[in-house]
Amino acid sequence: MVFWNLSKVQRGFNTMSSLLELAKSNYSSDPVTKPLRYYEIYEQALREEGLSPKFILEIGVYEGESTKALAKCFPTAHIVAVDLNLRKIDFSGYENVHYLQCDQTDSAKLQSICRDNFPDGVDLVIDDASHIGHLSRLTFNSVFPHVRSGGLYIIEDWGTGYWDTWMDGGRFTDSIVPGSADKIAKKIPSHHFGMVGFVKSLVDYTATDDIAKNQAVAHRLTSRLILYAGRFRSLRNIVERMPRVKLWLTGVHNVPANTQNTPKSLSHAELPRLKSLKFFPGVCIASKA
Repeated sequence: MVFWNLSKVQRGFNTMSSLLELAKSNYSSDPVTKPLRYYEIYEQALREEGLSPKFILEIGVYEGESTKALAKCFPTAHIVAVDLNLRKIDFSGYENVHYLQCDQTDSAKLQSICRDNFPDGVDLVIDDASHIGHLSRLTFNSVFPHVRSGGLYIIEDWGTGYWDTWMDGGRFTDSIVPGSADKIAKKIPSHHFGMVGFVKSLVDYTATDDIAKNQAVAHRLTSRLILYAGRFRSLRNIVERMPRVKLWLTGVHNVPANTQNTPKSLSHAELPRLKSLKFFPGVCIASKA
């Protein structure tokens, strides 16, 4: 995970028109429309990645303000904007925009849209649809495989997961872990409601190499005993004072597992792969490896 400083000076990517300024020129101040600070974040992200997207998919359009800003900023890009309910939006001056109806949970149709419009993959995806974690995850599962390497998948308004008035949100409670290290907590409790749970689940895909490595710890009795003993300070201190024993334990711990025992659900080839996952207030940006 990476947290960006928006004040960081950018260099070497000056060909893109200002997305933020274009958004300002067409901004309605409608409380439901995208906040201007989101455009600043996107502009920063694109500059950081050196990405000038040629193929853009926007899921959730509302009145089309952000679609028009993207179309002006990237006039040669092929933009597909989809929404559950189509509105009477005037896209007549935006020849690079294709406005289509689609339910974000309709996996077959989403994949068909991606195949038909982006046969070589999508550079930029913006999910601004329901802001419901379960539905957004279904959309991610359908669309992310069509994102090109180095492309960005943006998820908006994940903070709804902290709203207990939201459909799948819940009130935040801080994490509490035991104050003593004598017994190491195997899990650190964390907020997991709605969109927060969804975006946090994407952290797993920044660690696909570690997941796929699947060391022998889970398969050998000796290794399981080592892990159990490591939960107690007294036993850890003993091991630290015995270098040869520690070296032997490290050797056991790193014995490669039999690949035949790797569960199919953890197959390295089947897992999505993220180069990075970056969080901002209200926005999460996944970069595909």
